[in-house]
Amino acid sequence: MQIYPSDIIEHLEFTDVRKAVAHYAVTKEGIERLLELHPSSDPQEIENNLTEVNEVLSVYQAENSVPALSAADLKDALSMLRIKNAVLEAEQFLDVKQLVEAYNNLHRFCESQKELLPTVGLRFRAFPPNFEIPAAIDRVLERNGVVKSSASSELTKIRTQLSRKRTSADRIFYKAVRKYDSLGFLGDVNEGVHDNRRTIGIQAGFKGRVNGLLHGASNKHSLVFIEPAECVEINNEIAMLIDDEKREVRRILKELTQLLAAHREELNAFSRIMSEVDFIHAKARYALVEDACLPNINYDGEWQVIKGINPVLRHYHKTKNRPVVPLDLSLDPDARILVISGPNAGGKSITLKTVGLFQLMLQSGLLLPVHPKSSFPLVHKILADIGDSQSIENELSTYSSKLEKMKEFLHTSDEKTLFLIDEFGSGSDPDLGAVLAQVFLKSLNRKRAYGIATTHYNSIKSLAASLPGVVNGSMLFNGATLEPEYTLQIGQPGSSYTFEVAERAGIPKGLITSARKRLKEGTRALDELLVELQKERHALGVERAETAQRLEELEAMKLRHTAQIKKLEDKVQKQSQTNADQNEQLMWGKRFESLVKSWNKSTNNQQRKAVVDRFKQMLSDRGGEVKKVEKKNLSKAKKKQLALLKKLTSEPVKVGDKVKLINSKQSGQIVEIKKDKYVIAYDNGISTTTERDKFILANRRL
Repeated sequence: MQIYPSDIIEHLEFTDVRKAVAHYAVTKEGIERLLELHPSSDPQEIENNLTEVNEVLSVYQAENSVPALSAADLKDALSMLRIKNAVLEAEQFLDVKQLVEAYNNLHRFCESQKELLPTVGLRFRAFPPNFEIPAAIDRVLERNGVVKSSASSELTKIRTQLSRKRTSADRIFYKAVRKYDSLGFLGDVNEGVHDNRRTIGIQAGFKGRVNGLLHGASNKHSLVFIEPAECVEINNEIAMLIDDEKREVRRILKELTQLLAAHREELNAFSRIMSEVDFIHAKARYALVEDACLPNINYDGEWQVIKGINPVLRHYHKTKNRPVVPLDLSLDPDARILVISGPNAGGKSITLKTVGLFQLMLQSGLLLPVHPKSSFPLVHKILADIGDSQSIENELSTYSSKLEKMKEFLHTSDEKTLFLIDEFGSGSDPDLGAVLAQVFLKSLNRKRAYGIATTHYNSIKSLAASLPGVVNGSMLFNGATLEPEYTLQIGQPGSSYTFEVAERAGIPKGLITSARKRLKEGTRALDELLVELQKERHALGVERAETAQRLEELEAMKLRHTAQIKKLEDKVQKQSQTNADQNEQLMWGKRFESLVKSWNKSTNNQQRKAVVDRFKQMLSDRGGEVKKVEKKNLSKAKKKQLALLKKLTSEPVKVGDKVKLINSKQSGQIVEIKKDKYVIAYDNGISTTTERDKFILANRRL
């Protein structure tokens, strides 16, 4: 992406955002990449980056525990693996183990979360987990980096001998200490160590009476340190065993280094993937903290910012315990340029900066703190004139600096450009600057560029109202309290509230009245009209909000009453059905009672047979009615199921969706769509081509 001038990265506070995101990274490479994060203009790259971040965010939102990432820096260790006969340090082996185990855990996690991490999981497909390396390191090293005695039979033998010799050396040494102590030769310091040799502290006057090797003396030479003669031989043996131990340890570590060297490319890949995942993970953690989401990406040139929160402003206001007013803003091909007016400190510049910051974040692969229904296009250029770029080195005045920027704007702007101009037309004579700004605005509009400009000049507001493709907007100001509301209202210019703000600041009324008289009649009338319009709009806004609230209350009341009526109707219908069932049972009961009476009155077999025939007929009639009711109920259930099936087989699907066949437990993934045919790849590796009415989404139930 082209960014002009380069310092707008700082002016839009994108540098602060980069630092905030880098705070969540753990690898050196991840931190460095985030601190140098730069927006892209490649749509595929941007969408892929955003998708990966959104996938990891979905894992956090599902409250799944993500495995820890390895922060080990293996750059030096991996470089050494290219050198023949190189030997890594114990700490480097432990770092390698930490990396491989972290990679293994992440690989396993991504496999278990395929549905949430389909894109991120692709990074792990080429390199399966490696359990050989951690196992090999564990066989050799303790957790503190000490080589295990069991690492080789030779090392076991050497350390066993060394332990025995040291035990013997201790016994001989302390025997010598007791001997010279009993003779009164020892000084205040009984013993010491020199070149790994234990020595006895002897008073200088007795050094000629002690057999052994002299290793040094105290600062005042009152003591000499002597290795007793009886310890020399065994200490020599210990020294030889220590040398043998060092050689064996080095041989073991060299052998382990050679094993790792055979996996150098694999380890390089693990390290690279770890830093890439750390890069994505840090963005997702930042998004979680900032309550950010993935907005819609469109290619129609439409900005729809809904409830946008500038993250830098939120952090600043949090320290002041102040709320942030969300931003709602829209631009589209029919209203590409927005001219914002209103009072100073009313939020004009913040609005402009927020849109610019959002665009930098989005095209750098960062999710945005906006409502999920927000929508953004992708641009190729961001041009901005924000702040005073006067430079001592190039001796440019403020206005000359603005003209230099405007020349670049006019030269490079096109339909893929977003320009941001703060205080449009300022820096020179107000009348002349405003006229020139009008010419610039017309030219930028002809180039079909998108942009936001802030201004106090009525002539620019007037032009914006008449120029196709350009719209006015104002930052609302409460005329009653003389306080800004930091809310953008599109469709109408705003007053600067110059005199009202001056009055609030304590300027004497006499001076303000004098200033009003000096103002041109037309200008004063226009400003007063804008003030009145804003007051009326504010009043209408309050009334609209109250009406909307009342409508919501009425709608809620309607829903409650509808639910109560439905509940009563269901209750009445249920009671009616119960009454009908009871009446029917009563009727059949009476018929059965009549048959019993007829049976009792029967005097011969012929009469009894007639009663039995009537009873059989009654049972047949009853059975027919029961079947008729069951058939009716079954028909209703079947119709309901068919309606649900029709709905589920009509849902839109796309490549990558998980689906399952109707009347089958088989599930798979859509890999290709050919007109009205769908190619589905199943988990067992088999693919099939079928029609839309033969499958439903995997997470749906019939």
